[in-house]
Amino acid sequence: MLKMPMPQKPQNPRQDVELVERVLSGDQEAFSEIYDAYFRRVYAFILKRVRNSAEAEDLAQETFVQLYRSLSSYEGRSSLLTWTFGIAHNITSRYFRHCSRWMVGPNQARPLEEYEVESTLERRIDATRVLERCGQVLARSRRPAHQQIFHLRYAKNHSIRSIAEKVGKSNDAVKVSLRRSRTALVAGVPELDVVLENTAQSA
Repeated sequence: MLKMPMPQKPQNPRQDVELVERVLSGDQEAFSEIYDAYFRRVYAFILKRVRNSAEAEDLAQETFVQLYRSLSSYEGRSSLLTWTFGIAHNITSRYFRHCSRWMVGPNQARPLEEYEVESTLERRIDATRVLERCGQVLARSRRPAHQQIFHLRYAKNHSIRSIAEKVGKSNDAVKVSLRRSRTALVAGVPELDVVLENTAQSA
């Protein structure tokens, strides 16, 4: 079953521009904020039109892929939510024109590197959602200090050395904390490898 992120308060135009600038500067959490704030509404917008939850989820994910790729052209003339709905509308229209987004003719074929961008973004989105579940499990099983170490490593992509300096522990102590946290997560978060893989690729 599709698990929706909780909606957040919409941004005003100035905040939208600042948020986009953070994404463009390489802030990985900034795009997660956009995704969490708007995904439910985009999904509902698409579902109302296609009336199929699986297709709506796929098209909503594609909307955010396209949003990510178009942020460099966002100038704040409309709200970011309106911009996102415009992308969702275009993707939904294309879906109806071709009956299925997988029925694409030669004129709609895209270069391989575009699919690679989409694949990378989808992995990042998946990792963000899994990471949220990790936080919930660790909050019940690990002390705050160990939760902080896990967050610094897998949410912030900090090195072992920088984490050790920040929390005042040795490198070995940080490694032990991370290993025990991962052990605590094995049963509660079956998709844990998504987080670990994402961190390895971003390190």
